[in-house]
Amino acid sequence: MSGNKRIARQLFKALALFILRSFSQKENAKDGVKAHLEVERKFRLFDGELDNVESRLPGCGFKPIGEVTMTDTFLPTVKDEDMIRIRVESEGEERRRYLTLKDWVMIDGERERREEEGAIGLLPGIVLRLVGRLVAGASPLSFSKIRRSYSSTQPGTDVQVVVSVDRVTGLGVYSGAYLEVEIIVPVGGDVKSARERIRTEVFDLLGEHRDFVPRSYHDMLRETTV
Repeated sequence: MSGNKRIARQLFKALALFILRSFSQKENAKDGVKAHLEVERKFRLFDGELDNVESRLPGCGFKPIGEVTMTDTFLPTVKDEDMIRIRVESEGEERRRYLTLKDWVMIDGERERREEEGAIGLLPGIVLRLVGRLVAGASPLSFSKIRRSYSSTQPGTDVQVVVSVDRVTGLGVYSGAYLEVEIIVPVGGDVKSARERIRTEVFDLLGEHRDFVPRSYHDMLRETTV
């Protein structure tokens, strides 16, 4: 990447951060947007497993949150492994837009995503898409998925485990069904316990220990559009 392109992408990230921190429509906006760790593991679901997983969720203490259609659009970053994303969630006639910035951090020998995220309005999203297209010199990549989410709170704690069952399209050979299990941890929080909790939940839902999918949906999208 040339020096000019790098500078342009650094300036674009600064713009995205400015919009996120200044115009986010979070309910707790008075506290500002704060970075956190997204401790998440994703697993491919094969024939018949999607229905089996969803039938097990109530017995494992999970309650439904709802079903939404998500369209993710990825904007230019300085590093390929980082992410700037606009997500549009459609639920009936309602539309919600979220701006998310993620980068990787190493914690106890494993990578985790550090994330800042907040709801934004239509106009900031349009501005970011237009400027992002100019910076990248190409239309941004996007894909869609239908997500059904469930949550459970550990007894005696405020730790929430969120399970998402995704039906993904637009990823070529990677399209299909996936299970994601996620716990949000404050920066500096107990990541080890979150990982152990996710392993336990996945075993209960799948009935076996299974290797997670290391690629993000963003990685899959880039690979299938080269």
